[in-house]
Amino acid sequence: MKTCDVCGNQLGVMNKFKYEGGYICKECYKKASRQFTETITQKSLSEIKELCARQRDDESFENFAVTGKIGNYLLVDEKHRRICIPNNRMVSQKVSEPEFYDMDDIKGSCIQFYPEMSLEELEKKVLLRKDESAVDYLRICISMKDGTEKMLPLLSKPVRIKSYAFRQSFRFAKKLNDEINRFNL
Repeated sequence: MKTCDVCGNQLGVMNKFKYEGGYICKECYKKASRQFTETITQKSLSEIKELCARQRDDESFENFAVTGKIGNYLLVDEKHRRICIPNNRMVSQKVSEPEFYDMDDIKGSCIQFYPEMSLEELEKKVLLRKDESAVDYLRICISMKDGTEKMLPLLSKPVRIKSYAFRQSFRFAKKLNDEINRFNL
C-alpha cells in the first residue's frame, strides 16, 4: 500500500491527494492547501513540506498564551514555558516567521556589543551621558542547550552611547537578558 510522501501515513483509495511528484494524505493536504483553499497539483515535494512545516508553526502560535511581553522583541508564555521571538521587520531587517522555543531548551543569554568593554563600564558611560564614543552594535545572544545560538539585534548601526536611542536600546537589552536568564532559575 502507498504512503504519504510527507508524513508516511498509509494512503487510502479516497484519501490521497496528487501533487506534482506523487501523493499525500488528507491531513498533509489540509496543511499544504492552507485549509483546502489552494490547489497543490503544481507544487513540488519541497514546497509541500515547507507549507506543512509553516502550518505547524501556526499551530504553535495558536497554542501560545502571551503572559509577558518586552517591546517587539520577546513574547513569553509562562503557562506552557515557551518564548516567541516575533521577528518583526524593524528588528530583523527582513520579513520572517516567528520563532518558538521551549524555556527548558535555553541555556542562557548575554548582552553583546562592540567595542568590547565590561558591562559595568558601559553602564557607567550610559549613566554619565558624556561619552562621545559610539557602539557599533547591540544584541542579545541566546544560547541553546544544543549548542546553537540565536542573535536578537537591538542596534545594528553605530550609535553614540550618550544618545537617547542607545539608552533605550540598552534598557531593553537588560530587560530581555534578565527575562531570558530568569527561565533558568
